[in-house]
Amino acid sequence: MTQNEGHFEKGRWVEYEEPAPETSSEPSAPSLDDLVDEASKSVRRAVGDVTALGRHLFLTEEGRGHLEKKARDAGAALERAVTEVAEKARKGHEKKE
Repeated sequence: MTQNEGHFEKGRWVEYEEPAPETSSEPSAPSLDDLVDEASKSVRRAVGDVTALGRHLFLTEEGRGHLEKKARDAGAALERAVTEVAEKARKGHEKKE
């Protein structure tokens, strides 16, 4: 016969409770892919906002077109930069493992 771990308390045997698994109160860090996706969405949203602003600011089609092209070009360049940096970070992380 085996007894569980415990102690006597006021004349009665009291078993030790198994400790509950620790739960971290801090949320887990988002993955690199999630961060890249969120950054890309943010860039697209910003390009859309600038394009919408251009529709209200410029009365000419030429002015709106110019601003839209510049916003799209800047957004594409920024998305490429985010992707390149994320890819370098992934490769660096893989080398460490």
